[in-house]
Amino acid sequence: MRSIRIFVCTLVAAVYLSAAPQDGVKLLVHHNANLRESATTQSAIKAQLEPGDELTQIPPGKQAGFYHVRTTANIEGWVYQTLVHIVEADDSPTPSVPVGDATVSPTWDKPAPFGSILQGPPGTQPCPADGEPGGDLETNRRKNRKDVPTTYHSVTFAALAGLPYPNASTNRNNWTAAEKAQIAPFEGVAVSVTGFIVAVKKQSGGTGEATNCHFNKPQFVDAHVALVEKIGNGEKEAVVVEPTPRFYAQHPTWVWSQLSALDDLPDPVRISGWTLLDPVHKGHLGTYRVTLWEIHPITKIEVFKNGQWKDW
Repeated sequence: MRSIRIFVCTLVAAVYLSAAPQDGVKLLVHHNANLRESATTQSAIKAQLEPGDELTQIPPGKQAGFYHVRTTANIEGWVYQTLVHIVEADDSPTPSVPVGDATVSPTWDKPAPFGSILQGPPGTQPCPADGEPGGDLETNRRKNRKDVPTTYHSVTFAALAGLPYPNASTNRNNWTAAEKAQIAPFEGVAVSVTGFIVAVKKQSGGTGEATNCHFNKPQFVDAHVALVEKIGNGEKEAVVVEPTPRFYAQHPTWVWSQLSALDDLPDPVRISGWTLLDPVHKGHLGTYRVTLWEIHPITKIEVFKNGQWKDW
């Protein structure tokens, strides 16, 4: 009987040790975070962490949703689990797909946008394909297009982020012919871009946007998604990509409750859709985006997991 007890205790100890966090595991910060004195949000902040900071996990490992870590400056503390990821366990392999073209060719096809009416919340008038009458007609018409490309040009993140545009009015109705000519060679192209999502934001509430006739309910508005080139980059380095309500019925997982799961996902994503220049967001440059060029609307979202791309 004594030998059986010893065997059981040894087995339990082995299981415990195999499940216990190991010292030395590397973590990477992918969102602004606080390094706290203990495993609770009520404890004192010892340091501010930024995307790209490297941490080392130390005993006791994980507790109450926090990792016990040491920074490269030898500061020990606790960081919340959703703000970091374990490099060895979570990092996906480099996608086995072509890197993409380094430029967007002005010769690529740019079919005329085909839009559709959006049936709004009960008691409202349908929103036309051109958005609110009297609004930025050309921009809204492109945002509200419903046509889906048959093929996409794979381009690098830098190719899209580096496209030219004029320092013009926030309303395209006021642009000169020369200003419009500067973006015409690149707008309305079907592209795919690979990167990482650092923000998914609701556009509901408030007064809504003219493109959707100022509807302000989640299922009737565009979603703001910030795509960056590399893990560790912040929103100020992002290209904005937006799914729109005219596609929600065909993509049930694009509802807010599931789309928000992409926020700070450590896996690469591939975003496909139509190129668009959105002039209204000039004030967001350098804070929430790096360019006024967008993929808008999105027509396809894929996540790279277990060595392959999977539709979201």
